[in-house]
Amino acid sequence: MRKFREKYGMSFEEFEERFLERGLDRKAAADYYEWAGLVHSYRRYVEEGELDYVLEEILEMKPEELRVLTPRRIELLAALATTRVESISDLARKVRRNVKNVYQDLQALRRLGWVAFRRRGRRNLVPEPLVDEITLLIR
Repeated sequence: MRKFREKYGMSFEEFEERFLERGLDRKAAADYYEWAGLVHSYRRYVEEGELDYVLEEILEMKPEELRVLTPRRIELLAALATTRVESISDLARKVRRNVKNVYQDLQALRRLGWVAFRRRGRRNLVPEPLVDEITLLIR
């Protein structure tokens, strides 16, 4: 939501008013619908404690960029989606891999925006998946 506020230099309410008064170009209209979805989901979260926002993003990757998606990294994403982990070393133990290699693979997935780290305590990083589903289309 902050990204949209900064991009348009106004609140959602001001942007919505402008949209309803005179319409917007196609790109701004797409932004309006995405921003509205975020705002309504956030309001529902505040009121009911339930977040129900899904963002579909298309990431175009060149063939050489697909090298990032190694079988081991896909295995880590699957493990994060199905297993509760307490730390990177806990994840490494569960997938029976070296902690250093798991950390490096998680960093690559973080750069893609598919994994984040949450700090628990002073030194403990907990990896969390940021994607629920990945669909690969080859054209």
